[in-house]
Amino acid sequence: MKKRIASFAGGFIAALALSLCLTTALAASGKVSYNFANVSLDGAPKITAGQDITAANGQKVPGSILYTDAAGGKTNYLPIRTISELLGTEIGYDSATKTVLLGQQPAKPAPETQPAADENVIDLRTPKTVPENARRGDPELIKSRGGTILPDDDPESYRGNDKMYRDKNGELRCEYKVGNEETISDLPAKEKQLAALVNGDYPKNSKGESYGNVLLAEYVGYWPDLEHLAAYPPEGRPAGYIRESELQKGGEALRGLSKEACPHEYKIPLYDSEGNVIGEYKVGCQGHYDTEGLTLEEAREVIMRGPTW
Repeated sequence: MKKRIASFAGGFIAALALSLCLTTALAASGKVSYNFANVSLDGAPKITAGQDITAANGQKVPGSILYTDAAGGKTNYLPIRTISELLGTEIGYDSATKTVLLGQQPAKPAPETQPAADENVIDLRTPKTVPENARRGDPELIKSRGGTILPDDDPESYRGNDKMYRDKNGELRCEYKVGNEETISDLPAKEKQLAALVNGDYPKNSKGESYGNVLLAEYVGYWPDLEHLAAYPPEGRPAGYIRESELQKGGEALRGLSKEACPHEYKIPLYDSEGNVIGEYKVGCQGHYDTEGLTLEEAREVIMRGPTW
């Protein structure tokens, strides 16, 4: 049963790990770094690089784990409980068989339903058949925003009970969220944000580039070309717009570096709404967790203390 999980920002490998379940051998045979990945679901940011997440027991744990083996190969891991919650999939654990249970929890798991011992990729997304009473959206509105409607009879067109489409940038998104204000009900200054749109769409500059708040991407139906950033006084960062491709490229250059080798920050161009460069935007490396050569318990203590720079 080979399976996959939803794609996330930066093109990271789709691999899963139980939160903090790093073996002593893993920690000792390579280098482990934390919180390097931004994670998005259907185009919406869910986990931010550099930030821990809160586990069910109240402990702060990394939002992502980057393991670099002795040969320099890199594998990214995400906490499986967080992924299951994002995708609406129940999760449990059978200690007797040491099995992670995803989906509806059986009273007594039948042996034939248990995953094979060598499986390491789990499907949290695509149903085997077309779901009944799937949640759909407005096809004409989606197409007017450059989206592509996927076949109704294709199980790959659904994630759980939601019908998906591909936006103008090729990203999979939920149909029902486009133009649906309920999906942004908790957006700060919601009315002001909506007023900045033009007929529910991002405004365009003279070059035809869209610009606006990425938190409206699900409602609008795609990610803007220029992402708005409010001023951030503690670091003296001015208001303006950035390009996601430049943000990711700068972060990629620092990924996997040791604390000693890392410059701890990088700069990307800051634009106005017309796409003209008006300055620079400073981005931090998000810190380091130095766990190389540590036992599992020692690594946990380092994580609890937080990153260093």
